[in-house]
Amino acid sequence: MMNELIESLQQLGLTSYEAKVLIALTQYGSGTAADIHALSGIPRSAVYGVITRLDDKGLIETQNTKPMRYRALPPGRVIDRLKEDFENAVKFSREKLDSIYKARPEAASEDQVWNINGVKNVNDRIVQMLDSAEEEIIFASSYPSLNEVTKVYPIMGDIKQTVRKKISEGVQVKFTGRDKSYADEIEKAFPGAEVRTYRQRKKSHPLKGGILVVDNKEVLVVTIKDDVVTPNLSATWYSGREHVRIFKHFIEAEWETSSPVNAGPL
Repeated sequence: MMNELIESLQQLGLTSYEAKVLIALTQYGSGTAADIHALSGIPRSAVYGVITRLDDKGLIETQNTKPMRYRALPPGRVIDRLKEDFENAVKFSREKLDSIYKARPEAASEDQVWNINGVKNVNDRIVQMLDSAEEEIIFASSYPSLNEVTKVYPIMGDIKQTVRKKISEGVQVKFTGRDKSYADEIEKAFPGAEVRTYRQRKKSHPLKGGILVVDNKEVLVVTIKDDVVTPNLSATWYSGREHVRIFKHFIEAEWETSSPVNAGPL
């Protein structure tokens, strides 16, 4: 349990030595530098540096006696301060990384291709793409069994929530598919989205996957493997102007030849 506590405090921004000293002072009330060395097990040479850092973080108090004594703040105050520092670090890092990302040279974001395997990894990439959408989201040739995959893997419910959020933010969301009943489900699940179905050719094989396009900047081609006990996903992600233009050309052609759900199939 002690090792788990040390790891947990490290996740909140403390070093291993800082966590050990904080735990020792919390457990024994107070102590001198010599006591801290004995109680925490950290090297004597490291004690004063660790005490100074904990004091700078406002996690311990110092009593100016000879020798000086130290004590930890109550656990509630310690955690509140660590939480505040952690949240500030998260906010700062997010803002700075976003700034760096947006300032990238255009060439840095051109013509990238990544293969992604596994339900969680594909789900995370879809949610990431949807979160970044500012103008348009297109789900093309969506395979009906995606609903079944969602039932098997509840984590994919994040996709539905994110799509609904984007619709509420005014992002245009489009779905195309060849299954009328599936299209009806989509229209009910995502009020405000545009849903169309396209003509089914005789003897054509159903598509086991679909394509997601976001803001003319990135494309995800998803393949569903449902001939196994638990369905699995794999995908290929594309970015770059030329990649997106090629996919968008065929997706727009499909859209133009499709019919709104309420109008029935072509």
